[in-house]
Amino acid sequence: MIIVTVKSKTKPENTNEYLKEFKNISPEVRAENGCLEYELYPCRADNSEFFLFERWESKEALDAHLKTGHMIEFISKTQDWFESKDIKIYEAL
Repeated sequence: MIIVTVKSKTKPENTNEYLKEFKNISPEVRAENGCLEYELYPCRADNSEFFLFERWESKEALDAHLKTGHMIEFISKTQDWFESKDIKIYEAL
């Protein structure tokens, strides 16, 4: 099993756009083969800070996810909307 965590902070002017785009894409991602969990958690103290938690059956499932057309488009569209982003990938023992 693979766990992906993403701690991010959007630029204030892009926060609402990011949330809208995430809500649009998340049903497609959750329906992908191998996706066990895909949840975005906004920070209660700062609505421009987010924690994304992903759980995948395997590295192959995660790799396939990152190559889907909807993810390529989403990443391309949103990449400049962030002040910071910290991505970590973990593998279960």
